[in-house]
Amino acid sequence: MWDSLNRDVELSEEEFRLIRDFVHETFGLYFEDSTRPMLRSRLAGRVAGLDLLSFEDYYHYLRFGPHRSEELQRMISHLTNNETYFFRETAQLRVFADHVLQSMKERHARDPSRRLRILSAGCSTGEEPYTLAMILFDSGQFFWNWEIEIVGMDVDPVALEKARRGLYQHNSFRSIEPELVERHFVAQDGAQRVKDGIRRMVTWRQGNLIDPASYQSLDGLDAIFCRNVLIYFSDKSIQRTTRLFFDHLAPGGFLLLGHAESLSRITDLFAPIRFQGALIYQKPLGDCT
Repeated sequence: MWDSLNRDVELSEEEFRLIRDFVHETFGLYFEDSTRPMLRSRLAGRVAGLDLLSFEDYYHYLRFGPHRSEELQRMISHLTNNETYFFRETAQLRVFADHVLQSMKERHARDPSRRLRILSAGCSTGEEPYTLAMILFDSGQFFWNWEIEIVGMDVDPVALEKARRGLYQHNSFRSIEPELVERHFVAQDGAQRVKDGIRRMVTWRQGNLIDPASYQSLDGLDAIFCRNVLIYFSDKSIQRTTRLFFDHLAPGGFLLLGHAESLSRITDLFAPIRFQGALIYQKPLGDCT
């Protein structure tokens, strides 16, 4: 339990900048000056839990503490926003189902391996990669002699553990039609569990989007979804991340961002493709820049 001293520990401007810059350097997340009260409220419990007297002590623990790696994982669970749900941004998902899948299938038509690889970067608690698996399953285009791999990657181990369980409450179903719930879920313990056939299409990995090591063995991706994640990054972190996306996408591969995210002033590596209600990006064919 917190004592009154730790509950009321203040986060000075200097301490805020130390921790803010450390988080930015490590994970790419950037907190504006106006977020200091929020950062304090989210991390005060960690200061108390470690019996530290100040946020400066916490910063030094993150840098040099004997269990700093474990604490980094606990900290990021407090800082990331895991608000998501199934079939989020339906206009873009329709483009994925109607245009992107067909384009990927045609590109692989003469490929004897018939392998389709999709990354959900910043997958949170798993609703997005499971949604993509449901779309692929319902399309009926990629089963006979096809190897399908959907990878959900997130920095937060707590969110990933929920994703692996595949058990969801009603808040995750705000944008999904009842017939899809009936088709792809089974009731369990007052919640809905993703059926095994869909769960087998998805694998999970803990990874940091700005760390090249997190993308090991993910070369030649056909599509990357990274939606409503980059809005929390600085321009520098976005440039770093999208360069990694570019490097790991196959020529002709697609990048799908959130509706409020744009690369127009960040990078010209990708070609934008506009549809009604949706914008997606494509790595040029034959481009190995």
